[in-house]
Amino acid sequence: MSDIGEKLSTFRKSLGLSQREVALSVGVHQNQVSKLENGVGSSIELLLQVLNFYGTTYQVKFLLADTFDIVMGTADDPLSSPYNSIAVEKLSLLGEEVQAKLAEVKKLLTNSSS
Repeated sequence: MSDIGEKLSTFRKSLGLSQREVALSVGVHQNQVSKLENGVGSSIELLLQVLNFYGTTYQVKFLLADTFDIVMGTADDPLSSPYNSIAVEKLSLLGEEVQAKLAEVKKLLTNSSS
């Protein structure tokens, strides 16, 4: 969670927002946003609320990756939902891992049939 919090902090700062501004926008205390960004004592619910807040104005693609871009969202963009963005991001990040596991399985199957 600390890795996600660090990325959220970087994202917030790159938008020029304070923790207080984000907290007011999602209806929580600034302390809760601080805990989320520090990776301690937070919840998935708050994470989704914060992502939803960002997702209403910005396209939050690849926020959890090593690098990310901030793009203004559009109403006709099917990925403007933070839940869809999270799913696409996770699938992208897991793609390489899945390919590596498939290669391992293929190698095991090839070796066992020899």
